Amino acid sequence: MSNLRLINETTASSVSSISVTDVFSSDFDIYKVIIKNVDSTAENYTYMRFINSSGIIVTASNYEYATQFSRSYNTFTEVKSQSDDEFTRFGVQDTGTEDGGSTVAYIFNPYSSSSYSFFINQHSGQGSLGQLGMKGIGVLKQTASMGGMQFYPASGTYDTVTVQTFGLRVDS
Repeated sequence: MSNLRLINETTASSVSSISVTDVFSSDFDIYKVIIKNVDSTAENYTYMRFINSSGIIVTASNYEYATQFSRSYNTFTEVKSQSDDEFTRFGVQDTGTEDGGSTVAYIFNPYSSSSYSFFINQHSGQGSLGQLGMKGIGVLKQTASMGGMQFYPASGTYDTVTVQTFGLRVDS
C-alpha cells in the first residue's frame, strides 16, 4: 500500500490564481504538492500563500523563505526574505506547457494550530533563456490552522495549471 494518498487535484484555465481549499486536516502532518501542466500568458515566477482553516488568504508579513537557482544560462543565485506577505519564487511558469516544467513541494504541519507551517520545494523547467532548477525552503511564522493554498503568477494569468495534493501517511 502506498504511503501517499491523493487528496485533491485541481485544474484551472484562464485564471489569475488557483486556490486549493479544505485539503489540510488532522489526518496528515506532511503533504506533497505537485504543480504541473503550467502554461501562462507571461514567463515569470509562481507565488504561494496559505489559506487558513476559515478560508481567508494569509497576507500578513510572516512568510520567510530562501530559494537557490541553478541556471544553464547564468550563475547560481539566491533570493531570500524574512518578512514577506507571500512565498515568491515557489515555482516558474512559462508561455507554453512544453516549456514550464513542474514544482514539487512538501509542506509540514499546516493544520496544526500550535506550530509553524514549513515547506521545502524544488522546480525544474525550461524557459526562454534555457534550463532552470530551483530549490527552496520556507516557513509561515504563524501558529494558526491552515486549510489550503493559493498559487498565482507574478504577472500575467494561467492559461492552464494543475495542482495535486497528497497526504503522506507515516506508519508507526
